[in-house]
Amino acid sequence: MKKLCGFSFVIKVMLLLLVLISIFATLWIRSAIISTEYRLSNLEQQKKELLKERRILVAEKASLTSFVRIDTANHEIVLPDRKKVFFIQINPETLIQSVSYRKEK
Repeated sequence: MKKLCGFSFVIKVMLLLLVLISIFATLWIRSAIISTEYRLSNLEQQKKELLKERRILVAEKASLTSFVRIDTANHEIVLPDRKKVFFIQINPETLIQSVSYRKEK
């Protein structure tokens, strides 16, 4: 009978350890999930900030490359004098080049 009493004591201790380990494992998993959610939240906030900065940069690029800005720049664009314009006539037949698919040896 004493042998059974010692065996039941060992089972009780093992069950108690199993319960404690499962409680700590559950708490650790929950804290890991919460930590991951905080990191995810920070990354989403960073993504929002980067998208906002990207929109600002795209708008700035559009304003810098717009024709209104080019026209209002310090460069004066004037029409050329008609007497100084040269017209070049090109024969389209001289532009055609022949292509050979034969390999030379």
